[in-house]
Amino acid sequence: MTLLWGYKHQGSGLMSMMDTIERIPVQLKKIISNKDTFENKLLDCLGPNNSYKKIVIIASGTSYNAAFTTKHFAENVIGFPVEIVYPNIFVNYYNHDLLCNENLYIFISQGGKTKLVYDALKLVKSKGFTTVSLTESLDTPIANEANISFEIGSDNEEYIYRTLGYSATCATLYWMFIYMARLNEKISDYDVEAYTADFTAMVNNLPIITERTLEWYNKHKYQLMRKSNFLFAGTNDLWPVAQEADIKFMEMLPVFTNSFELEELIHGPQNAFDSTMGYFILSRAGEDDEKASRIATFITKEISPCYVIGDTSEADFHIQSMSKSFHTLEYIAFFQVLAYKLADAKGRDLARGIYPQVTDYINKTL
Repeated sequence: MTLLWGYKHQGSGLMSMMDTIERIPVQLKKIISNKDTFENKLLDCLGPNNSYKKIVIIASGTSYNAAFTTKHFAENVIGFPVEIVYPNIFVNYYNHDLLCNENLYIFISQGGKTKLVYDALKLVKSKGFTTVSLTESLDTPIANEANISFEIGSDNEEYIYRTLGYSATCATLYWMFIYMARLNEKISDYDVEAYTADFTAMVNNLPIITERTLEWYNKHKYQLMRKSNFLFAGTNDLWPVAQEADIKFMEMLPVFTNSFELEELIHGPQNAFDSTMGYFILSRAGEDDEKASRIATFITKEISPCYVIGDTSEADFHIQSMSKSFHTLEYIAFFQVLAYKLADAKGRDLARGIYPQVTDYINKTL
């Protein structure tokens, strides 16, 4: 198999979105090569055997999706709940009497300047509770304000439509949770090494998924180009991956999109199904895969083609996952490539926002 690396956007000096996607494995390898940083920073700030009983993450957009993607993993490896809250809700509507020193507060802003995330961090810090930030650079207002700051590892991503940023944020959160569990003696050094091998297998599989996605796209391009909007569905930790696919298609194509938990798809949403929509169901063996197959068959036979993306024999695009714990980053790779290719086919300039003048009315950054 010949990998199609090095694709450049014609006519401009800017690296294409495809170059950014191809850089994801490189950046994920950098994150794992610096994983001792997680242990050292967490130990310095949190100490061994800390008494936290809950993690509260404040994030929006792709950052929210990354936090949601890692939530199931975190709760299983750490052993206590993770709550994810939008910054506007947290600052303006959250019951601040519920804030306490038994919670660890994590604030995610890839640019490091999101105003409401900064306001939320200041609010928590003013009460004397521990704050952790995840930002693209440590030289940002949010990183400077937090008690402990981590670089996401997206290395100044060129595009505002975060692809590398999503994968790198997920990876950073995964390793933060692993080392929190290690400090609390929930897992052993042997477990950490097993996670390292599993993570590495996932990273090495990403170029293969990228190449296979390009081949799949070429076979389905014209069918997909006729769709005016898209729906995505998944269950467990594939639901937030569906949400990230949703937001990428919406931002990059751009078209109206939506995403649903798999079971919810056949309740109210199915009344709005029609042939102008493109349908994707993310499926994994043993996790409602029969239900996913039946829903896909219904949509395909009665309405329009529905593509199952997963590791089952009936999948339209087979994800041959190499990872047990980090498979989410293998699934999203398909949609990152597909969103870019469809946007490019539509002539979309991804270096420009559709309505950059929105900042004349409201600005979300400091």
